[in-house]
Amino acid sequence: MKYKEIRKILLFLLTSVLIIGCVNFLKLSDLRPNDYNFPNHQKKAQELIQEMASAHNSHMWDSIETYSVILRDEFYGFFGKQAHPFPEQEMQFTLSYIPKSTEGRLKIMNGNKKGETWGIQSWDTYKLNTNEDPILTENKDLKFWIPTYQYFIELPNRIQEATAIDYIGQKIINGVETEGVLASWNTVKPQNNIDQYVLWIDSKTKRLVKVEYTVRDFYKFITGAAYYENYKDFDGFLLPTEMPVESNLVKDGLLHKMSIINFERDPIEKNKLLPFNINKNKK
Repeated sequence: MKYKEIRKILLFLLTSVLIIGCVNFLKLSDLRPNDYNFPNHQKKAQELIQEMASAHNSHMWDSIETYSVILRDEFYGFFGKQAHPFPEQEMQFTLSYIPKSTEGRLKIMNGNKKGETWGIQSWDTYKLNTNEDPILTENKDLKFWIPTYQYFIELPNRIQEATAIDYIGQKIINGVETEGVLASWNTVKPQNNIDQYVLWIDSKTKRLVKVEYTVRDFYKFITGAAYYENYKDFDGFLLPTEMPVESNLVKDGLLHKMSIINFERDPIEKNKLLPFNINKNKK
């Protein structure tokens, strides 16, 4: 069965979920707390996300031109299976990126499509053929997944670009005292095509503990949350090695879990990730 057909089935099932009252997908999701009023403490929010960037050594992203990550992603249950376009529930990739951009590649390292490589440049997707030549090929699913993985990896630095932020209070998460920052662009109110984020930052270490987010690119009602756990220093880059992900689609348990196995700085020339400066083959 084609992935688009499965997505139609998923939409039908989500309609059923609405009927039984578990999720209201007619409503635009909103991460603002129920008792929240804007503005609360914007200056404190700005200080917190800057402290988070410092705690994560975010300045290191300016010291490299490219990087690669070996990432494992394991999806769980029915909704986990429908949430991704990959052939197996447990996937491993080599991801290569130009930091602070949307340019990168995903190489499948296991399963039926082992060795298949997809990339994205200027929001156009391409696939490497058997000669490793890039061929522009539309793939809406990987247009979402390739930059999404990158954003999770770089999030403590990339969220500094948010133009609308505010402080929303304190919360204990897995025994850790955290402080929350609501972040978006233009306004903290929900918007049709712009995501909201809530960053829960360790009050002591200033490391990111959990990020809540909307997923406007898929469905307007979906929300998710990723935990940033088991941090490891990769040659100065402080990264979580485990990122369990929750979703409002799943009543109990996880939707999937991302794990960073390895990180390598400047393993590939920048122009390799910008192939259409050189070669503009089209399918």
